Amino acid sequence: MDEPTPLTDSSLAYPDFALHWAKRLGAKRDSLVSLQGGINNHVFSCEIGTKASERFVIKGYAPKLGLTDRMKAEVEFLRYAEQVAPHYIPKLLAEDYDQRCVVLEFIDGQSYRPGISPPEQAIIQAGDFFQLLNADKLLAKKYIQQSAADGFLSLTEHLHHVQGRLNQLLTDHLPKHLGAVAHTLLQQIRRDFDEVADRTKKLIDKGEVQDHIDPDNCCVSPSDFGFHNAFQCASGVKFFDFEFAGWDDVAKTMVDFILQPRVPVAPLLANLFYRYGIQLPCKAFTDRTLVLGPILRIKWLCIMLSVLHPDRLQQMRTVLQGTIHMNFINQRLDAAQAYTHKEFSFGLH
Repeated sequence: MDEPTPLTDSSLAYPDFALHWAKRLGAKRDSLVSLQGGINNHVFSCEIGTKASERFVIKGYAPKLGLTDRMKAEVEFLRYAEQVAPHYIPKLLAEDYDQRCVVLEFIDGQSYRPGISPPEQAIIQAGDFFQLLNADKLLAKKYIQQSAADGFLSLTEHLHHVQGRLNQLLTDHLPKHLGAVAHTLLQQIRRDFDEVADRTKKLIDKGEVQDHIDPDNCCVSPSDFGFHNAFQCASGVKFFDFEFAGWDDVAKTMVDFILQPRVPVAPLLANLFYRYGIQLPCKAFTDRTLVLGPILRIKWLCIMLSVLHPDRLQQMRTVLQGTIHMNFINQRLDAAQAYTHKEFSFGLH
């Protein structure tokens, strides 16, 4: 999910991990440049030399929370992908668990335009990347130890998770004019969720869809997988940002790929990802995507509306050093409102 732009480097206090690794790499402090790293981490590039410059990316992670370690997830994924799909990822150059950071190859490429579906060839390459990641499950198990973020094995768990996210969204901390808009929008989303939850439970009770999946049927998922985390390079598409990666439900991976709001995939082109990524899935899989789709759509709305979570909003302000303003909150509300009216197709065409 896209986040507000950090402060310019002239006003940014560099964290210790960035200064430490810039020095180890032989880069000067003034070569450090803050990159768009979102809320969960800080990301910098640094440069060595002047005429034949060499650039690196230094990515720092928050402390481990619970059973999931986002740094470990990204390291595991990159080590594995380097074996099976090296041309689709940046090379992992160093990992430092003391400083909670990694050093990555700098990718020279262009971002995909927000709101515009990527071209057909890019979708095919995304499918190829996913297929390569899942071509050898035995090898994958040697590298990938963690489940993907929100990698639940049952529809019921997904419902409980989304319900929890919805319960955290509040309006009392907003100015009155924004609070009224947010309250109306939340009421609509909660009504939609109640309908989706009721319909899903009835399908499970009737045996028309399987609640749980077998862990052996999980896939290796980049998670947060889409063209918001990709560059178009001279050699083709390169994907990045794998801190949420791990073992996951195939249907969830596919549905999230379609639902990602920043760089959406056109429905007809999404079918190419099905075709090249998992090759003609069975009816049970397509039935599951049809049920998971509406659930995860509401989850994406909760992510878009994270500014309605008071603690999350404060975290944004802390990480971005106070750069969040009311117009950003209003933009999020407008984007979520538009997303509620967007139509999706979760089955094969």
